[in-house]
Amino acid sequence: MTTKDRGQLIQELASELEPVVTRSNILIPAISWFVCSWVYVIVLSIYLGPLREGALEAMIRSPQFAFESYTGLISSALFCAIAFQESIPGIQKRWLVGLSFVTLLLWIACYIAGLSFPAIEPSMTGKRAHCVLEAYIYSGPPLIVGYLLIYQRFPLNSIRAGIFLGICSGILPALFMQIACMYEPEHILTHHIAPMSVIILTGAILGLLFDRQRKSRTI
Repeated sequence: MTTKDRGQLIQELASELEPVVTRSNILIPAISWFVCSWVYVIVLSIYLGPLREGALEAMIRSPQFAFESYTGLISSALFCAIAFQESIPGIQKRWLVGLSFVTLLLWIACYIAGLSFPAIEPSMTGKRAHCVLEAYIYSGPPLIVGYLLIYQRFPLNSIRAGIFLGICSGILPALFMQIACMYEPEHILTHHIAPMSVIILTGAILGLLFDRQRKSRTI
């Protein structure tokens, strides 16, 4: 039996069976990774520079600003969930994948709308000279560590797992820059959110490399 035939057989069996797993099988590693990743982003960000003055108060003063932030947080949590669900064949829920992308698009749409109707007064206050570079520093290590955790559990679709985790990892710094860097919707779109594309591509490449490595060992 070839590797391709074996993979197709596993996919067919997984689609027909109901997964019998305890929630802790994915909840514990997923939550642990998510919390540790946020701690890493927050601690390193504060070490590299102070938070923007008045940013936390804006969460209370501006419902729109709070909505932007909470939508991004929910989206990151959802993509974390579906990324780790890829590590258990047959457990992935299509509605949860769809909801994850809806929240992601809604989060990005907030800043597109903000070009005309910003949540708070745009200003250069708190601008970080190297926020794009910081985005890669914040998201790279969590992506690698998270993918290794998922890979140990034998995801059937390594590339998809890498993409989902890449989206989650990319959201983390982009979201924290909401209070760590200047608030200006165009700057947010080009310097905080756009770098996510590189992280997502990196996640896909990780998935491709690990998928090839696994196939080479099973031939």
